[in-house]
Amino acid sequence: MNATTTLTNRERRENVAFLSQAYTDGGRRPVEVLDDAERERFSTAEPDEQASLFFKLLCHGALAAQPAPESVIDADWRRLVAAGVLNELFDGTFDLGRYALDPPVSRSDSKGKIIDFTRLAATRDTWVRLLPEPPDPDVAVDVLHAASGGALKSRAFWAVREMRRYGLWQSEALDRFACVPDGRVRKRAVRMGLIDLPEKADTFADMKAVSRALHAVLRLGDAPPAAFDLPVSAAAQRCEICDAARMASCPMPHCRWRREHAEA
Repeated sequence: MNATTTLTNRERRENVAFLSQAYTDGGRRPVEVLDDAERERFSTAEPDEQASLFFKLLCHGALAAQPAPESVIDADWRRLVAAGVLNELFDGTFDLGRYALDPPVSRSDSKGKIIDFTRLAATRDTWVRLLPEPPDPDVAVDVLHAASGGALKSRAFWAVREMRRYGLWQSEALDRFACVPDGRVRKRAVRMGLIDLPEKADTFADMKAVSRALHAVLRLGDAPPAAFDLPVSAAAQRCEICDAARMASCPMPHCRWRREHAEA
């Protein structure tokens, strides 16, 4: 990236302040996978129940890692939960034949996620070591990525974010890996000029670098502490599909993408 198109720290702080205010005012919040009662139970629950609640969170992460609108994923998720699929997988009583004959969801993408759920159930001995609190915050996302067979890629960071956002994991050291570096966030953060990394960098190591960089710049700009990537991922600015008309009306105080095109 050219030095002329790199934003100063002051400009980045102003961008973060703008995004944070819009996030606070907008009221758009993520889907709550664990309800209030489940979160309250987690801290005092027996290890097996803690693992069951965490398994539920991981399965939602795996389900949501598909190209479908949030409303569609949420509807499929509710059907899977209501049918008892997650409980049966966790308890080891799941009947694949019955599921194949009468699946609770009709979309092939969601039906196929049963493979990821099954792997997560089978690797419980690996990811359960993160409970009740990861002993090494620096490798929590690596454990989730490996245990899921890669199904949890950016969604490994999402799981960390949700556990931190719920207050179920206490270590602030986890926050470096609680900014979800999915494609939309990477492209927005780079085009806005919040981070200086390639927007197409999508290896798991790249994603860890993006999460660390985004966490640092959001803290630099005093973003809400429990928001993590949400001021960027929930922003109205659609940087990934920016064009001349959008650029002309965009209210972002400073935009690397806009500046670069103005200089071209």
